[in-house]
Amino acid sequence: MTAPVDQLILNFPLDPVCTFANLVIGDGNHKAADAVRALAENRTTLLVQLATALLLIGEEGTGKTHLLQAAVTHCRALSGEESAIYLNTVALREQLRESGEQDLTRFLDRHAACRLVAVDDLEELEASPSLQEGILYLFNRMRDTGGHLLVAGQKSPQALEGLRPDLRSRLLWGSVMALDLPEDEMLGAILAKMVDDRQVRCGMELLKFLQLRLPRRIPDYAAALDRLNEASLGLKRPLTVPLAKEVLNL
Repeated sequence: MTAPVDQLILNFPLDPVCTFANLVIGDGNHKAADAVRALAENRTTLLVQLATALLLIGEEGTGKTHLLQAAVTHCRALSGEESAIYLNTVALREQLRESGEQDLTRFLDRHAACRLVAVDDLEELEASPSLQEGILYLFNRMRDTGGHLLVAGQKSPQALEGLRPDLRSRLLWGSVMALDLPEDEMLGAILAKMVDDRQVRCGMELLKFLQLRLPRRIPDYAAALDRLNEASLGLKRPLTVPLAKEVLNL
């Protein structure tokens, strides 16, 4: 028995923190962020002209997911819930193992009227011919209706040998923008912003310690702060360097 189509939709929640208002981005990534916002607002700019697709390419930790989810949230706020969708390619590929291609077709049909489709983790498409066909279908619908496909991945489609040629060529018709990893000063600002977003008490000593000892990846920052906050509440201890050493094994 295949899973209900509605179950697919529930796999793609948006993080309420991932908005343009909460975006902290380095100088080198401002053009890409401006282009993403232009798509969300359905504006034509010199950066994003009539291209159907905009590709964001960058290593993990460059803020790709934040930008995609911020674009979808902003587009929905301007044009309604049905105007944009965020597709978590990893989760969707896992869902297909328990569901089937018919459910994927129904799912994509339900969202074919979107004017903005954000597809995360482009490289995950290599392992799923069904998903590649689905994204190609969405691309063609966006082209015919004047919508846009916003795609993010760690590698350019040119470097993904497992992509079908017609999908690769269509994706490369659009604009490709590279995202740079944040520098130390920007990482510190992002970490401080995460603390503010979670409304936790965290002194500068702990912030500097975490930035020094944690991997230079934004997802690791978020996971560490969540673990520390949970431990602090459970143990009724303040957020300190000793607690971080104990909980995070640093």
